[in-house]
Amino acid sequence: MSRILKSFLAGLMLPCLGAMGAPHKWQSAKFRREGPSPLKFSADGKFRILHLTDIHDVEPEMDDDENREIPESRDKETINVIEKLVEKTKPDLVVFGGDNISGYWEEFTYDLVASTIRKITAPIRERNIPLCVVFGNHDGEEGFHTEFQMMQYMEYPNCRSNLNDADVYGCGNCCVTIRNSSGDKDAFAIWLIDSNDYQRNSQGGLSYDCVHDDQIEWYEKKSEELKAANSGKPLPSILFQHMPVQQMCDGLKEVTAEDDYSLFRDGKYFKFGHKIIEGRIRECPCPPCLENNHRSQFESWKKTGNIVAAFFGHDHVNDFHIKIDGIDLYQTLGAGYFTYGAERGGRLIILDENDPEKIYSESLEVERITETEI
Repeated sequence: MSRILKSFLAGLMLPCLGAMGAPHKWQSAKFRREGPSPLKFSADGKFRILHLTDIHDVEPEMDDDENREIPESRDKETINVIEKLVEKTKPDLVVFGGDNISGYWEEFTYDLVASTIRKITAPIRERNIPLCVVFGNHDGEEGFHTEFQMMQYMEYPNCRSNLNDADVYGCGNCCVTIRNSSGDKDAFAIWLIDSNDYQRNSQGGLSYDCVHDDQIEWYEKKSEELKAANSGKPLPSILFQHMPVQQMCDGLKEVTAEDDYSLFRDGKYFKFGHKIIEGRIRECPCPPCLENNHRSQFESWKKTGNIVAAFFGHDHVNDFHIKIDGIDLYQTLGAGYFTYGAERGGRLIILDENDPEKIYSESLEVERITETEI
């Protein structure tokens, strides 16, 4: 990143970011401020997390549908999903899992991006619940950079995310720890990783990007620091990012369209190769493009030995749980109505400081509140 652009950011001249075309490195220390008290396990040793992903919200005024009830209903239903799940789960932390806004809308302005973020965070801010954020491939698609968006989230004093913990690719790469119930040491870590947006493929088109090498190196270095502070033992951790890892597609068997329960991807039909512990798979997992075969992130988790479970969005209609090489992998239903999918919801996650290897997780759906056809 140029020094000129860094100066603009430091001076909050954020509209200048619109001219840039890709994620970039950023050291966010200068923006850090003293925050609220550390996250902490409750007296019963539990910590509750609500994962909300693919909210995909916009302002209804941006939709030119002649039937104004349709965008207004989509917006109302989306906010209802957030409101109902926050009320139902009573979380100690909410994690937004990417594609939080539909950033591909050409009608977006900086003011509309900011107002949309205020709207989707309102149910959390009103209850003063801690919030963490990761970004998806769509959040900054029309040039409204995720750095600008993160600073809107950071206006909320109980936001625990930041622009980046280190000078690495992407935005929002950070690690948040949870203190034990007595408050005297870190008992758990939550990793928030930017899985980025797009990259050029061999045909010259765009395919999904991946987690970059410098992000993985930062994760490994930070993991070692946490391990050293934890008497030489890996600090139990969970991880959130938008796009799933490549290993989710291991074992895909190509079939024909006539096969029962076939899944379509890249012009072909497949059957899923992993045993589903619970939940539903309605579309083929969609990690970085198959030709790019980015596998090093998951291998890094295995080597480091601290990741108990990882949680993904991106595939709106999947809510399954599988286990690969001892690591639990979860897909969470999409929450927003401005995009595809039938069911909408989120995921409750409960951590236990007394049994950190055992994660309780439940996929939750929210019923519609209107009869408008959306």
